[in-house]
Amino acid sequence: MKKSFLLQTIRQMNAGAVVSGLGFLLYLGAAALGPEGVRDGVALVFGLISLYVFVSVAEGRRRDREAVSYNLLWGQGALTLLLCMCAALALRP
Repeated sequence: MKKSFLLQTIRQMNAGAVVSGLGFLLYLGAAALGPEGVRDGVALVFGLISLYVFVSVAEGRRRDREAVSYNLLWGQGALTLLLCMCAALALRP
């Protein structure tokens, strides 16, 4: 297996998707209960993590179509879109 900065195995990609999902839930909790700075920080951190996982999943799908399912690709894509939009709202003036 070639060394890369991206996630390599399906197990790593699934774990990354779970972390992204938990990050979105954490963002929702922070938006409802926490101060604005905490909410914005959570959105930025997990938006970047989610983007990293999405790029890893997309590259994994390109390498091996059989191993990486469309469910993982589209689900991670949706989470990435949601978290990156929340991060964009956090960065607005």
